Amino acid sequence: MNTHVQAIILAAGTSSRMGRPKQLLPLGEHLLLGHVINRVLTGEFTKVTAVIGHEAALIQELLPVKDSRFQWTLNEDYHSGQSSSLKRGIESLGLQQANVMIFLGDLPFIAEQTIHTVYQSGVRMLKEYKEPFMIRPVYKNIPGHPVFFGHIYQEMFAGLDGDQGGRAIAEQFAYKRRLLVEDEGILLDIDTPIAYEKAKERFKN
Repeated sequence: MNTHVQAIILAAGTSSRMGRPKQLLPLGEHLLLGHVINRVLTGEFTKVTAVIGHEAALIQELLPVKDSRFQWTLNEDYHSGQSSSLKRGIESLGLQQANVMIFLGDLPFIAEQTIHTVYQSGVRMLKEYKEPFMIRPVYKNIPGHPVFFGHIYQEMFAGLDGDQGGRAIAEQFAYKRRLLVEDEGILLDIDTPIAYEKAKERFKN
């Protein structure tokens, strides 16, 4: 049984609502995507893949990552929506069956403890179930990220299009679990100038 867990960070979008590449927005001492990568790398993942597209070359230049578990993956079809990045990330794993946690490149406030909690819950379910399953953290009854996909295979993602992402494949999972967490960070994405200003204030405090 494969109990290894990999992480995928979806960060290929054009940031149309922000008006500039949000992956490269300064936030404290680092850039936004850098915060996300660093936080994900605190997890117990065998590999961490960041899927990029818009301004990919610049992102790689400005965000050098030394951790040997990390890799960049290019999604040339990023204009078609987030689901194309999800499919590209799954394909890049090169596995018939995989276990992954899906992160978004604009959620820098997820607590390390939350990542660990979702991870451990997923590892336990890997041993309990043989069919594909998903775990999604929930804060005040609102689902967020990271999402854990266990025992998945590439064909499950073949029909995705647009910005559906994981929502479109939820019905295919035999088991779905909502995991209650006390972490507002699972919801705090930075996709507008107003959200960015609030994020900067949050970092100051």
